[in-house]
Amino acid sequence: GINAEYGVMVWKYNWCAPVTTLQAKSAAEGLAFTGKSPILIFTGDSEGRVTIWEQLQLNNFMYSSDTFSLQDVVSGDKKRTILSCPGNGGGRSITKMIFIEQLDILVAANEDGSVYLWGFDDQALDELRDSVPGGSEVLQSISDDPVTNRVAGFTCKQVFREHSHSITGVAYIPPSGMLESGYLLTGSTDRTIGLWDMHEGGFLGYIGNRDSETEAIYASSDAITDVAYSDSRSEFAYSSTDKLIYIRAFSSTAANCTLKHVLQGHESEVSHVIWNDVLSMWVSGGDDCTVRTWKPGPSNGYLDVTTNTVDTQCPVTALAADTVNGAILVGLQDAARVYEGETLKPLQHHTGHTDSVRAILHIPERSHYITTSWDGTISIWNAAKNNNGHHSNGNHANSNHSNGTNGH
Repeated sequence: GINAEYGVMVWKYNWCAPVTTLQAKSAAEGLAFTGKSPILIFTGDSEGRVTIWEQLQLNNFMYSSDTFSLQDVVSGDKKRTILSCPGNGGGRSITKMIFIEQLDILVAANEDGSVYLWGFDDQALDELRDSVPGGSEVLQSISDDPVTNRVAGFTCKQVFREHSHSITGVAYIPPSGMLESGYLLTGSTDRTIGLWDMHEGGFLGYIGNRDSETEAIYASSDAITDVAYSDSRSEFAYSSTDKLIYIRAFSSTAANCTLKHVLQGHESEVSHVIWNDVLSMWVSGGDDCTVRTWKPGPSNGYLDVTTNTVDTQCPVTALAADTVNGAILVGLQDAARVYEGETLKPLQHHTGHTDSVRAILHIPERSHYITTSWDGTISIWNAAKNNNGHHSNGNHANSNHSNGTNGH
């Protein structure tokens, strides 16, 4: 570049810096996205607000936003409160989020033990259909267009409430094989895991072992910190502050979700666990400043598990996987690092946040990684390149991408 004094300035591209940064209204924590066009990013903050971000056309750096509160939901021109669905008290922070593509439902887990199901407003779409001459025929003709329901607004559909403390993990189990319905797993610091029917909207029970003294059903001996599901193995894992990771077979009956194995190795609280579908292995991160991989054997399963460990030098605050090349995405205090999935060799180091990174995910359609932070910002980074030298995106590999901070 040339300045007003006819000097020549030389700029060097900073590969560690974000592509762009979005400003939230308060500390950002929950994170999810929908890969349908138009791609939307959802963030949840410490005040119980959900913000929807959409990239402006022909602009890679600017996003429009719309914010909804857990207390007030805007539906068309009508404001509707959900004060009739109060939480269990306590904080308002949105702790975990996932977007279920098959149902067009955003799951927002709350610090008060409630789980909010948000969706596009069918009532507003019906009103739009009735208000336009020939509206039924027009809207029916474009019913398959994924953009159609975006004009209808966003509203709270239902609230799940069976936990007494903060929700720390959510995972969706899609219909497949013997499973005719979709199911939701919710983990909490109250040591319980809840099972929900997403089509009927009902609570199916707690998963775990019954306490002989209290008769309550607990899934672990201490607080549960995360939950993840493996579709290929029909099993789910959850981490705990007791330093362990529990693996259970999934069943639509809570009592039949039997314990298969317990992974041991962390020396302190295990804060995160995910399933890396590309490399077919579990990945965990903890307060012992390590990320560990657990790859079940091809024949003996967990009797022949292969492990690998990397020292992150500080506690893990967020964890996800690149859904194209299997790289491991890690939030570490105010930075984000990317490790090669098999060897855990460092690939990228991203800096720019000024407070703890709380969530991280991969949007393969855009070759981007997204992070949320307690500093109130959402940062967008270029994804790591795969072995062919291309950025991670849906054009270079087939993948079943995660759509939130606890995807499947």
